Amino acid sequence: MNGEHAALVVTRDVTLAAFAATPEQLARSYAPGKWTLRQLLLHLVDTEGVLLDRLHRLAADDKPLLWPFDENRWMAELGGGARSLATAATLFTATRAAVLELASLVPPERWTRAGVHAEAGRTTFGEVLQKVHRHNAHHLEQVRACIAGTAWRPPG
Repeated sequence: MNGEHAALVVTRDVTLAAFAATPEQLARSYAPGKWTLRQLLLHLVDTEGVLLDRLHRLAADDKPLLWPFDENRWMAELGGGARSLATAATLFTATRAAVLELASLVPPERWTRAGVHAEAGRTTFGEVLQKVHRHNAHHLEQVRACIAGTAWRPPG
């Protein structure tokens, strides 16, 4: 868990720092037609909650079914423009703390417990925990582009 813990702490800290961006930075998009920094931060909060739910199910249930979510629909339907960034930052902090705590409580031999994602198929506790970091790190590249006022280019 040490490597995973460190990676989750780093992405948490960088994400939380982005909540202090200026209104101008929060309104910037990382590429034409893409989400703004504000929307990216809200997406990270939403996804963190979904992934924590999956981790709970994988840790406690036998072969749970893990539901997908439509990130664009959530952004459109959950009041993205009116949501409080202060509340979102608090929720992100608490949710990441819960992810870190759960990861420390689940013994490593149980990280192979599997469930079935409705679209992606078989997935394990360990894979979802890695996804928490990878997903956050991926979007942090876009966050940095918004803050810097530059266009983000996908790797490769």
